[in-house]
Amino acid sequence: MRIETEFLIIRNFELKDESDLCEYMLQRVNAEFEAYPDFTREKAGEEIQYRSKSDEFYAIELKAEHKVIGNIYLGKRDFNSRELGYVLNEKYHKKGYGSEAGKAAVDYAFTQGLHRIYAECAPQNTSSWKLMEKIGLKREAHFRKNVSFRSDSNGNPIYWDTYVYAALNPKEEFPQVKDIVL
Repeated sequence: MRIETEFLIIRNFELKDESDLCEYMLQRVNAEFEAYPDFTREKAGEEIQYRSKSDEFYAIELKAEHKVIGNIYLGKRDFNSRELGYVLNEKYHKKGYGSEAGKAAVDYAFTQGLHRIYAECAPQNTSSWKLMEKIGLKREAHFRKNVSFRSDSNGNPIYWDTYVYAALNPKEEFPQVKDIVL
């Protein structure tokens, strides 16, 4: 995949992206949301190998700097759907690059015949759900205490709530319930 927007190129990862990937992933080690606590500089080589062969992870390259500033995740799910995720280098937050990349990825996926895209985040992750709304996803659900990424000092899981946002392919026509013959 290769998508060009005004400021970005969204493309497959390449091995040469290792140092840029390492830079923004190390920022996520202790992140409040979507932490990668096991990521290390030494693991960057394995991660870039994996991502360069993946059809779910895509690099977000800033055209002006020829630098990978984050990634888009389009994880394959059942029923012709994908789960959207995104991570940006902290140096590039609040510049519109996340919404530019997210919108481009969603639009591209729908042109390829995808039926549905959804994304999830913690309700406290205001930046994330505002980005989802900005790119056209609608809140469909608020799941209570349904995921756990961390444990307390006794090893018990700490559960978080999740907002679920989604969009349907606008080019699809959906029959009304009254039109369905059983």
